Amino acid sequence: MEQVRILIDLQEVMSQARRLEEEKRKIPLEVSDLKSLFEEREARYLATEQEFEVLRQQRREKEREIEEERDKVERAKAKLMSIKTNKEYYAMLKEIEGTRRSNTAREEELLALLVRYEETEKRLAEQKADLDEVSARYRERMVEVEARMGSFDGDIGKFLARKRQVSSGLEPGLVRRFEMIFERRDGIAIVPARNSSCTGCHMHISPQLYNLLQREDRVHTCPNCNRILYYEAAGNEAAGG
Repeated sequence: MEQVRILIDLQEVMSQARRLEEEKRKIPLEVSDLKSLFEEREARYLATEQEFEVLRQQRREKEREIEEERDKVERAKAKLMSIKTNKEYYAMLKEIEGTRRSNTAREEELLALLVRYEETEKRLAEQKADLDEVSARYRERMVEVEARMGSFDGDIGKFLARKRQVSSGLEPGLVRRFEMIFERRDGIAIVPARNSSCTGCHMHISPQLYNLLQREDRVHTCPNCNRILYYEAAGNEAAGG
């Protein structure tokens, strides 16, 4: 029966396309670990970069405060020359000394801040080098993946074109039914019937249906699994015939 032969060819073409699709879906998994590593390194670097920027702003603010206080001391020292009373003079000296003490504390805070700043700057440089290395590996791997994906797309496209060509010899309704069975039955839509049994689900089929299959004049399906059936003589049947 011509339709059966076409359906068998169609199943082979669709099965090959299906296998390629499955292989294609596996490709991104091959780089999932490297992608996770890249994302982890990137997140760590960005967090350190943000920490470094905060320290930079704190450093600038502390240096500004120290410079302003130094200017304040210099202005106060210059003002001493114009003070006329001892009380005002000693009050100004006290103010200058207080400003110097507070500035000394600020300078100590700045020193501690500079230590953190330099440590973070060093860590940031190390993480940047690490990120660049992982990023380069990831980009290189993705180029390979995209090339393979493109190759798969090309091959799948050829099979889909072949599928359209093969199915053009069938009724559109039969093609739709075949595709539905193909999807529901894990890529096996048409199977032979041997020894009065469906080789798809291995269930016994009625003698009447088995006889109809041998006539090969129309498409029949298995009452149990709904796969399309065609007659294939078993060894003992062929010998008996």
